[in-house]
Amino acid sequence: MNNEQIQALIDNCGLPDTCHHPALKETHISWVVLTDHYAFKIKRPVKYSFLDFSSPEKRKFFCHEELKLNKRLEPEMYLKVIPVTHKMIGKSPEESRGKVIDHALQMKRMDNEKEMIRMLQEGKVNREHIHKLAKKTAAFHRQVKSVNKPFDTGKFQEMYADIQTLIPYLKEKEKGTEWVRKINHCVKRSEDYLQSEKAFLKQRVDHGFQRDCHGDLNATNIFLYDDPVIFDCIEFNKDFRYIDVLNEIAFLGVDLDFFDKTDLCELLYQDYCSFSDQADNAKNRRLFSYYKSYRANIRAKVNLIQSRKTDLEDKENALSDAFQYIGLMEKYLNQAMV
Repeated sequence: MNNEQIQALIDNCGLPDTCHHPALKETHISWVVLTDHYAFKIKRPVKYSFLDFSSPEKRKFFCHEELKLNKRLEPEMYLKVIPVTHKMIGKSPEESRGKVIDHALQMKRMDNEKEMIRMLQEGKVNREHIHKLAKKTAAFHRQVKSVNKPFDTGKFQEMYADIQTLIPYLKEKEKGTEWVRKINHCVKRSEDYLQSEKAFLKQRVDHGFQRDCHGDLNATNIFLYDDPVIFDCIEFNKDFRYIDVLNEIAFLGVDLDFFDKTDLCELLYQDYCSFSDQADNAKNRRLFSYYKSYRANIRAKVNLIQSRKTDLEDKENALSDAFQYIGLMEKYLNQAMV
């Protein structure tokens, strides 16, 4: 599908629900149409190094993969995959109205007021929320399969070092030299950490701590109901999902630290350890800090990319956020290398 067809789908109220106040949310890989009671996710016809949605057959396949994988955590939110036809758009000849254009993943619509990222911004996230999140995540990790795939330190370092591709852009900015120094320092320290902990990282895999996880556990993918709703698991690339469980919770830890909720980040780590078979010891704490550095690295990179292409206000906000994440990236690595 394309943008014109998506807009026609909304204008025609072609999806199976009432549309008194329809809305559209967009990412670089999908459209999400919000109707009165449901959310319908349609994949964009795109191909990147890390995913391939280029054909209708592939998009249908990954819709079903997303449904299956997300039902592990949220069977009541994730409902079914439905065909999108010419009739739903309402602009086709009669003989082609039943022809399938694409597929959509149908989900129950959640209350936006309970989005964790919004509640963090409003200062409404508390210790009970974190306690329940840690408990639910630990239970999820216990039920999913372990993945006995060797930890590739070289590949992981390549992912960490990818942020250096943005150095030419950073050098154009005020105080850019300072941020470039921090990035280069962190990339070198990351390599040092991975080399020094090769045996430990292998041991983590051998002990079953690398699992088929959610892959994108952050505050934008959580609704803080009494029973937290964790959604939008990564379906398009197993490498993003087959990770150490401490790498999984590190992403959420970075979000908490970003909003100056370091006490809640510590609670997340402690509660997760208590609900799972993780020992709260010095080596695990250093690994958690290293994975937080990696996740802050990713956040910094995404914000730097955003700052190159958005309007002036968002551009400055994205750049400011990127600098904050680079600061966290360095701080976490210092903790990991103690």
